Amino acid sequence: MLNRAHHLWGRVEDACAYVAASLIALAMCLTVAEVISRRLFNAPLPGVIDMFDLGMAAIAFLGASQCQRAGGHVRMELVIRKLSGRTLWVTESFTAFCAFGFIAAVAVASAEGVARAYRVEDSTMDLLLPVWPAKSLVTLALFVLAVRLALQLFDSLRLAVSPAKTPIAALVVASVAELAKDEIADALGNDPEGYT
Repeated sequence: MLNRAHHLWGRVEDACAYVAASLIALAMCLTVAEVISRRLFNAPLPGVIDMFDLGMAAIAFLGASQCQRAGGHVRMELVIRKLSGRTLWVTESFTAFCAFGFIAAVAVASAEGVARAYRVEDSTMDLLLPVWPAKSLVTLALFVLAVRLALQLFDSLRLAVSPAKTPIAALVVASVAELAKDEIADALGNDPEGYT
């Protein structure tokens, strides 16, 4: 069941990352159009700064869960690399629990911010675009990340009870040689998790 949830949620995370990538592509197109409009016609596009303000937070957060799944976030592993067995998984369970609690609290606060922005009809300065859709993308991204952390917490607890089992959703601390091998595979376009 955990394996199915891990792979199913991986597809949700990939979809969020594709939305973030699409927003980045849109931002690049807007930037090019803005530069051409200023250069050729001496007329800036109206509302470009508003659109950037709305999109940047969503771009930053939508890929966070996929990055967490891949272990791409910066972690302090000096001590953790020296741990093994039950001690390692108890430590991972504790850190996953703390991260889950923090992200869940931020997601709830973010949802309250979306409701408030909708209620007061908060909008951007120039084009008066509503702010709540962009804020709701951040809340969605935080919810997706919270579920990822819950899966990692559940798997870490499972491994703390039975350290001999194979990790499914939990982060595995890789050796320097394994990290180098993964970097080479990534540079060559090979996806070790098979989500391409």
